Amino acid sequence: MKDTLRDRADARAMPGFANSASALVVDGPALRESSATAVTSALSCPARLREACREEIAGLARIVRELSCHALLRGTDGSAIPLCTTGDREISAPVSCEPTVSVPIYDYDGSAIANIALFENAGRVVEPTEHVLRVFISSTARAMSERWFRLFHRREWIIAARREDETHTSIMLAVDRSQTLIGADHAAREFLETTGRRFETGLSISDFFGCDFTPGRGRRYCDVALRLQSSDASSPWLALITPPDLGAVQGRSRERLQVHTRPRLDALDTATIAAEQEHRCGLPGRMLKSIQGYIDAHLEKALSIEEMASRVGISPSYFARSFRSSVGLAPHAYVMHRRLLRAQELLANTDLPLIDIALATGFADQSHFSRRFHQMTGVPPRAFRLQHR
Repeated sequence: MKDTLRDRADARAMPGFANSASALVVDGPALRESSATAVTSALSCPARLREACREEIAGLARIVRELSCHALLRGTDGSAIPLCTTGDREISAPVSCEPTVSVPIYDYDGSAIANIALFENAGRVVEPTEHVLRVFISSTARAMSERWFRLFHRREWIIAARREDETHTSIMLAVDRSQTLIGADHAAREFLETTGRRFETGLSISDFFGCDFTPGRGRRYCDVALRLQSSDASSPWLALITPPDLGAVQGRSRERLQVHTRPRLDALDTATIAAEQEHRCGLPGRMLKSIQGYIDAHLEKALSIEEMASRVGISPSYFARSFRSSVGLAPHAYVMHRRLLRAQELLANTDLPLIDIALATGFADQSHFSRRFHQMTGVPPRAFRLQHR
């Protein structure tokens, strides 16, 4: 943790950057001769956002011009900047009319930092066009929030993830090499609150994902795509892990930094994960389905890596390596995950005694079952049964 704090202190001194809770500025052509402190004091939040998110704003500005609308980037400090101009003129007085569309942009700590506000200029925007605009502006605001988060946490590992079967559930986390959470975006904090918890520095990635992902593995400077099991034994996550690129952070290449901090969430889909898993030499699809079916049919047994490997005709070491590349979990961890899922089904849908459920799901005894179940789900088996009846 001390190293992380020292890194952040060093980052504040980098040329072209002011890195703090209230200020994060990317060095632009007109700002290169100013010190970081001077830049921070001279620019409002909308101006800093515009400097950091030029790509996202340029795309939105083109659409706004074509529809003859008027859009502002408004900070929570009351300042605002027109999105369709290239000057630095700011608007201090609030706009009198209500915007047709207003979407928030979130700071690195999950609080609202600004919003994109769209106003009608030439007549009423027809309903279908308004709906499309709302979707597009929401996408732009989400991308700007993501880039802002990535800029602030550019010295840490970034995990961008979304539920495999829920496209609307996506989160951003920043972690260090010890798998400790350093930061979480607005969506991740909201997700934690739905589970009755709150974000605090020091949480582990195991609070989100039921896997043993170790930052540092993978191709240097390249994103690593994974399918990660959920810590609550629900639907898995599609995840993209971005390592810190110190060359982008310490150098003066604006282009490299723009690439390093580009938004990724909208590009995260099953095809991306499948392509990455194929590249990483996981098990072929048919072989993976075969062994997963075998595991589900024999959860009551003591399944060894040697036995599972023999079922698909490969060596135990190659099987263990390939299986983990395919599902994001070691074979034994995956078996335990499936056992706990089966146990949850039996607890919720049957009146079987706990000892019978323990034996039916491969646990040595009721005590072992109750201990592991509580450890993985956060509640004892009896409490889980009461909650789901």
